[in-house]
Amino acid sequence: MTLKQSDPDISVGETAPNFELESYNGEKVSLTDLDNFDGVLVIFMCNHCPYVKTQTDELRKLTEEFPSIAFVGVNPNTETHEDDSVEKMEKFVGENSLSSSNFYYLVDKDQEVAEQYGAVCTPDPFLLDWRHRLHYQGRLNDKTSPEEDVTEREMKNVIEDMLKRKDSPKEQKPSQGCSIKWRNQ
Repeated sequence: MTLKQSDPDISVGETAPNFELESYNGEKVSLTDLDNFDGVLVIFMCNHCPYVKTQTDELRKLTEEFPSIAFVGVNPNTETHEDDSVEKMEKFVGENSLSSSNFYYLVDKDQEVAEQYGAVCTPDPFLLDWRHRLHYQGRLNDKTSPEEDVTEREMKNVIEDMLKRKDSPKEQKPSQGCSIKWRNQ
């Protein structure tokens, strides 16, 4: 496990790259399919990462608290790590109760979407506003290691402010986690 800190390729206010990916169950989902939501949280994640595992409760809470936001898990490791395979994604969703109607877990088989966004770690969250412009790229909460407790739910606060049409936070607090398992490395 290599600890990485996110370093996005898109800037706050910039329109995020569109994508069309399949979920673990074969459903195709594109960013434009999510136009009816008030925002989209694209989070690069996988099944095996201990940092992702410690954030699944937070992710589930956010999906419940914000039904008007689409939550899109993008797994770039399906071809590079056995525990992140498409076959194991459904089990991960079930075990972590992430099967809400506003959560999509998608396969980035060729890793193009992760590259377009500049994702480097899991989890690596990108909060997009209703126009799909980057509002915030940063961590879900202040828990920076699996052993710590959460004291501030940062993404919850940022989503609430975004829904009130407030400006993006001046400070973008980068996420940290396991490195994406790139095919070419």
